[in-house]
Amino acid sequence: MAHLYVVHYGEIGLKGRNRPDFEIQLADNIRAQHAVQRVDRLRGRLIAHSERAVDLSDVFGIAWWAHARPVEASVDAIRQEGMALAKAEIGEAESFAVRTSRADKSFPLRSQELERLVGGDLDEALDVPVDLDDPAFTLHIEIAEGSAFLYGRRHAGPRGLPAGISGKLIGLYSAGIDSAVAAYLMGKRGAAVELVHFHAMAAAEHADERKAGRLARRIAGYFPSIRVHYVPYHHFQVATLGLDRHQRQELVVFRRFMARAAARLAERQGALALFSGDNLGQVASQTLENLVAVDQSIGRSIFRPLIAYDKQEIIDLGKRLGFDQIANEPYKDCCSIIAQHPATRANLTYVQAIEDEIGIVDLIQASLAETVTYEYVATDDGVAVRPMTAIPAS
Repeated sequence: MAHLYVVHYGEIGLKGRNRPDFEIQLADNIRAQHAVQRVDRLRGRLIAHSERAVDLSDVFGIAWWAHARPVEASVDAIRQEGMALAKAEIGEAESFAVRTSRADKSFPLRSQELERLVGGDLDEALDVPVDLDDPAFTLHIEIAEGSAFLYGRRHAGPRGLPAGISGKLIGLYSAGIDSAVAAYLMGKRGAAVELVHFHAMAAAEHADERKAGRLARRIAGYFPSIRVHYVPYHHFQVATLGLDRHQRQELVVFRRFMARAAARLAERQGALALFSGDNLGQVASQTLENLVAVDQSIGRSIFRPLIAYDKQEIIDLGKRLGFDQIANEPYKDCCSIIAQHPATRANLTYVQAIEDEIGIVDLIQASLAETVTYEYVATDDGVAVRPMTAIPAS
């Protein structure tokens, strides 16, 4: 049985002459993320065709969507199909309304005229009262160029912009809830997202099998695909074992190491900037001085979409997105090597001296040489993991 979906966007409608580029990207993403064979672009909407039922609620750029019935754009056909759809879907609803959107102005009736005509049919046949203010069931009629689409329930999408339209970003990914929510928010702003995870495992496959990979699969459900670059940090750990006198500065040194390694990856992967789940003042590493010290270490921007969020706001959003259970699992992440009482105000002169002492440039090169990348690809049956690929050292 074929299925047809009416897809509406929000912000894309404000893009003027660039709107077709956004519509095409959105159509491409719908096809990539779901078992959709064709997406037609009509005025102000997309029409997706599938051989199976799909749920489009996870595609960035969609404001709302509906499972629709296509009919001939004639008054008689709309009245007949409207009656059939209402009888099938109205259920135990205690009231109804009819709403019409008429993009094709050549249609012989105005929107309100068609609403009164179809509404009268339903009122007479269904014995359900009309409520134009707060109906329990709404029959929607959209009249486009040469076709009409009828549907009942609308489903909310994530809104925003289609992933990939704004360019590529690489995110610092700890496998905690902050970095997962940050990845979602950057995708919602149209970024193609890649992640870099610094791990303490014997091999990248172990990180993929545990929390980092499992949460990446959950994040990937909102994207056509994402890549996670698994970077071992044992070279850094070994280099700093004998530096007890520098323990309070180690946190900033390590965060600069991660940012610089991620910036190298961004250069190789064609990403324009980095992002992270930092929140101003939440923990010692996120004081303004320490954030600035990290920014100073690289020659590109670091976006921080959570910078002004309250921690509970992040947790609540993570729960709504389904990230919280995996993100809260125990895991030996990169924070496990940091001193218990790190400095909250980085001394850049001191930090740079430590970096020279441990040979930070060589540590980054050695770590990147052992980096392994996994690609997580959205499908309508879940997320598939593509074979491992190595990122060549440079």
